[in-house]
Amino acid sequence: MIAIALIGLGPHARRIYYPYVEDLINSKGKEFSFELVIDLEMNRDIIERFLAKRCIMPKHIIYLPSDGQIEPSQVHPLAKSALKQYRIQRVILSTEPKAHKIYLDECIKQSIPVVVDKPVTAPILHKNLLFPHKHTLANQITEDIDYLQNSILKHPGARVLVECQRRHHAGYRLVTDTLNNIVSSYQIPITYIDIHHSDGMWNMPDEFVYRENHPYKYGYGKLMHSGYHFVDLLYNLTSINLQLSEKIPDTLHIFSNFVSPLDQHATISQQEYARFFGHQQAEHFKSYMSESLLRHYGEIDSYSQLQYTRNKRVITTAQLSLMQSGFSRRAWPTLPEDAYKGNGRVRHESVNVHVGPLCSIQIHSYQAYEVNEQSGNPYSVGDKNHFDIYIFRNTALIGGQPFEHIRYGGYETMQHRSDGGYLGHNEAARHKILDELIYNLPSNSELASHVTTNRLLSAIIENHERQRANKIPLGNYKVKDFYP
Repeated sequence: MIAIALIGLGPHARRIYYPYVEDLINSKGKEFSFELVIDLEMNRDIIERFLAKRCIMPKHIIYLPSDGQIEPSQVHPLAKSALKQYRIQRVILSTEPKAHKIYLDECIKQSIPVVVDKPVTAPILHKNLLFPHKHTLANQITEDIDYLQNSILKHPGARVLVECQRRHHAGYRLVTDTLNNIVSSYQIPITYIDIHHSDGMWNMPDEFVYRENHPYKYGYGKLMHSGYHFVDLLYNLTSINLQLSEKIPDTLHIFSNFVSPLDQHATISQQEYARFFGHQQAEHFKSYMSESLLRHYGEIDSYSQLQYTRNKRVITTAQLSLMQSGFSRRAWPTLPEDAYKGNGRVRHESVNVHVGPLCSIQIHSYQAYEVNEQSGNPYSVGDKNHFDIYIFRNTALIGGQPFEHIRYGGYETMQHRSDGGYLGHNEAARHKILDELIYNLPSNSELASHVTTNRLLSAIIENHERQRANKIPLGNYKVKDFYP
């Protein structure tokens, strides 16, 4: 029997991981044991209310002291001993990212296969700004993943999978397979990539300060939240060009800019908060909007341009527009208990890829309704499972149809979890990675395959850091340092 541990039972884990483990135990209870849940004492009340409604209970629950968890330097002895005592054989790691490294390190040393939420690690930034002699966040990101990858090589049986669902999303796989075939067949690289993502996550001024889930106060923000998925997508798309040996870039130029909580307060001031939520609420927000408090906080938006060149000639230009300040359905000042998807969050996601004059492939996925709302057609524009693919072809050169519209949102049958929850394309993709962990299957999301993603992430953040310090952004990097 394989013993499973879930470390971190926050909003994401309660929505995705716990129902998955329940379904696993319900269907194959003799093969698996839901042995352990670990979280912080400060979250006990929320977790116990959640567990009271579940059909399957973990055999053991450990609540660790909340003190010392702001920047944990080692796994708490209770957690470390529990992994050994209960002979844990699979770990689902869903803590706040600043604790990822210590738990990954421990699982690797105990040779326990583990799946971890993105980002792989999230070192705290603001202390590095206060003490400039310390490593920057950008440097620490690359050092962390190199350390973990080297540690895996030393411990047989160790395995780390990164939960990055667009690698398994069937619609994205269709797009990358189509692009790969065209690039391979005609020896013309992808020349342009435009990736846009908006979370619909509108943070109130006080939430920037006290939020522990998707926080900003530790110096990181959008890029280390959902932005990781799209830096990873950029890596996967640009990797398609590496098959063209005569057109592999040698230099990567990066310029990146960001939007901070202070910038949001310049566009939505106390006067607007008073109009929307009343003067008393606006007065409450006032003390959370000062520059002295927020100047080292993480970004809410990140905008980057990347150019890949060979012998000073541009091969590929890429744009990344990653937002948490965009369109939202939120119209209330106080966070509900389900702040993960029940707080006005609606996703707007688009991708546009050109292979020179041969084709353009676009992805459009736009939500207007929250998870508890329905428009009648779950695949239409604005609904929860909307995912359309447009393919434009130069038919005289490559054949096919001049325009193909694939309504991929409706291609797969809607699935429902045992608890009645809806299983959309992104969630189904997450489950595939979990299956790879649980059943020890081959995966395209091993830690080693995320090294380049983290190097790109580090370079973009390096530009952000230099802007914070009023320095000229760095621009040029050797491609071989990213794509070994």
